[in-house]
Amino acid sequence: MSADVLELVFTGSAVLGTALLLLSSIGGGMHVRVHVPMRLPHLHVPFVHVSRADNATGMPMLLGFLAMFGIGGLFGAVAFGLGPIGRTLVAVLFGTCGHEPTALRDLVGRRARVIVSIGERARGTVVLTYDGAVQTLAATASGPIPRGQDVEILAVQGMGVTVRSIPPP
Repeated sequence: MSADVLELVFTGSAVLGTALLLLSSIGGGMHVRVHVPMRLPHLHVPFVHVSRADNATGMPMLLGFLAMFGIGGLFGAVAFGLGPIGRTLVAVLFGTCGHEPTALRDLVGRRARVIVSIGERARGTVVLTYDGAVQTLAATASGPIPRGQDVEILAVQGMGVTVRSIPPP
């Protein structure tokens, strides 16, 4: 690949990844479902575990990788004056740097705010920030909790949480 094409790829991924990452952190987050109309083979790799039970942080991770891949490639080109292979290596290195995403089970004990009232037998919605993104989760409680009330997460059930009201200070 020529240097111009690589710069276009790196600039495009940096701008697109950063813009979508910022948009995903506004409001209730970004939920994207992709349907592939063909069967993909199941590969078993002993040291890799793929689970669908906790994918709430998948989109910010993917967009963060895309943004850092582009920034890393541009950094490799400008700062070090590397050729195409060196730029790509720096881009992959930048894109894979980061911490392990928060699992939903790690949210137990954290505080959130009710944005849709929780009824006696009706689900509501809570909002909290983790991994740098605003996340909304379905919530249940043992009793009704009004909108705007701060709550503590007691347990995780699938993609929802069980909460209890925190008394005002």
